[in-house]
Amino acid sequence: MKITFKNLAIATSICSALVLTPLSFAGSDNSTHHGGHEKGHQQMSEKKLAKLSRKLGLSESQQADIKALKTEEKTQMQALKPAMKAFREQVKTLMSAESFDEQAFVQLQANNQDVFAAMALVKAKSKFAMKSVLTAEQLEKFHSMKHKRSRR
Repeated sequence: MKITFKNLAIATSICSALVLTPLSFAGSDNSTHHGGHEKGHQQMSEKKLAKLSRKLGLSESQQADIKALKTEEKTQMQALKPAMKAFREQVKTLMSAESFDEQAFVQLQANNQDVFAAMALVKAKSKFAMKSVLTAEQLEKFHSMKHKRSRR
């Protein structure tokens, strides 16, 4: 039974590391990637905003507010990027060792909980702030859109 809980803890840690890793690439700068990545990401955001505007019937001020919220979220995530990069490097080092040091991985995961929590907080605040920009009808339609997307 003890082995099962250890395996569960390891699997949970690895899964959370794998889930959070893509978040660290959000808003990456051009110095580490080829120039097209940032432009592609920016265009994607604009496309998403345009689609959201069209489907929800957002006013100009609502579009500006949402754009400002997304910019603020990106800035805050950018501040957490070095910590996530360091975490990924440490995980990479642990994974390249001859044998897996379970305790070191668990400790690394525990030491970075504040970064993971900060990222989750930024996302939650951004989502909540977006709710305050939308009207009740728009919010209902937005939830309906999310529900349809999650069923796919």
